[in-house]
Amino acid sequence: MNIKHMRTYGVLGTAMLLSSCLFISSSWAATRDVLSFVSLKDKTRPIILMDTQEKILQKLVISGTKRLSFSWSPDGRSFAYHTNEGGNFDIYVMDVETQTHRRLTFDGGRDIWPAWSPNGKWISFASNRTEKSDLYRIDVDGGNLIQLTDGKDCDRSAWSPDSQWIAFTSSASLFVMNAEGKNLRQLTGNAPMPACTWSPDSKQIAFVSNTDIFSIDINGKNLRQLTQFNQETFIWDLAWSPSGEWIAYSLREAARVGFGASVLCLVNTVDDERGGPLKATKGLEPSRLGWVPGIELSISPSTKKQTTPKSRLKQTSK
Repeated sequence: MNIKHMRTYGVLGTAMLLSSCLFISSSWAATRDVLSFVSLKDKTRPIILMDTQEKILQKLVISGTKRLSFSWSPDGRSFAYHTNEGGNFDIYVMDVETQTHRRLTFDGGRDIWPAWSPNGKWISFASNRTEKSDLYRIDVDGGNLIQLTDGKDCDRSAWSPDSQWIAFTSSASLFVMNAEGKNLRQLTGNAPMPACTWSPDSKQIAFVSNTDIFSIDINGKNLRQLTQFNQETFIWDLAWSPSGEWIAYSLREAARVGFGASVLCLVNTVDDERGGPLKATKGLEPSRLGWVPGIELSISPSTKKQTTPKSRLKQTSK
């Protein structure tokens, strides 16, 4: 196994000022890798968007729904989420601009952890409507529900960027199957955490083993260790950036009881001297990590101020 040494990161820095914007229109534009996460520290549970330079670009305050997870649509204008506010865990879709909600599942089972396919056609999710938690796939309009696994006891799923494959963990093993639930293959037997993420070229999968991040080719070869932490840390979420340059992950340091405060971190997939904790996320208790696809952000060079002329979002700024 080719082990790449990474320095151990502490939780550093202070929180940055939050600002508000969405679908920005101004005199110039540049596409960026944009992170999104929910701040559990804020009672409004806002979705915060931030670039890899730690510039917080947006704070989206969405009222009326407790979102327990979310997955962006390929164009970045909607997201799927699960919630139990209706008395049962079900999958919903929300349009970000209009803040309208659409329910996709109505079964009495526990439907959780939606994942939107990059081609925009499907949403996969986990459900215990049978004896064990299995993966299902449904069209984005709520039709054509199919069961993808049988008795695998899995939860989170991750789509390959070409939408041909789905990765997931079950019984501390990493599996991959095609979009129809066929050609199931086990890649590794040491993946105890449910989170996994694909490289943008659909050739590799990153996953958590013990307290570190590894990547592996989809043929089960070329296992690489990308981080090196001690046993006092805990990684939950991880997501490969659309550019392929970064893997973002949420890190918690062990406390006397349970786990302490969380912070988001980056690891560079090529240069191990770049990356580390994102200081801007300290104190925000970031959760539900992801990258926002298909979004173009811009700042006016004359005013240095971001605007959202057409957005209907309820927004706050400090």
